[in-house]
Amino acid sequence: MILNLVYEQDTLQFNVTTPKGINGQITDPRTIVYSGKLDFDFYKKYFFTPYHYPQKMVDPIHKNDTITVWNDSTNVGDFNSNWSYTITYDSLSRVTSYRYSACILCSQTPYYFHFFYNQLGQVIKMTNKLNEDKTIEFKYDYHGNIISVKEYLGSDLAKEIELIK
Repeated sequence: MILNLVYEQDTLQFNVTTPKGINGQITDPRTIVYSGKLDFDFYKKYFFTPYHYPQKMVDPIHKNDTITVWNDSTNVGDFNSNWSYTITYDSLSRVTSYRYSACILCSQTPYYFHFFYNQLGQVIKMTNKLNEDKTIEFKYDYHGNIISVKEYLGSDLAKEIELIK
């Protein structure tokens, strides 16, 4: 299926499939009216996955860099009340890992995602082995729209989102 979703509004249909133990799967068909690219932001807004990722997956300013940004720059290193994001870039300025440190007062768990790319520079997989052994896989159409998302916990499929038309 080839879609050009950048300029016109379309009615899109998705199947969201989740396993249901020994009774099989549950498929939840969804219809979304949307105009724009089917990217991480789209899937986060409508399906809550992927939920954690940097806003810029490619930043030409950074090559082979690791950058840490603290929420409170006057309290660097204090994990009791401060948190940080650490982003690592490869030689092509692409994000290869994204880490959130968490903090005791934040009441959020840390995460550490690694990103894997295809020959076109598209993220085809992201993994979080730090606290939940999560893997998310992506498939694209010829226009660079994400048309399939599969989320695994360990080796078990937890959710599959597929554009059907």
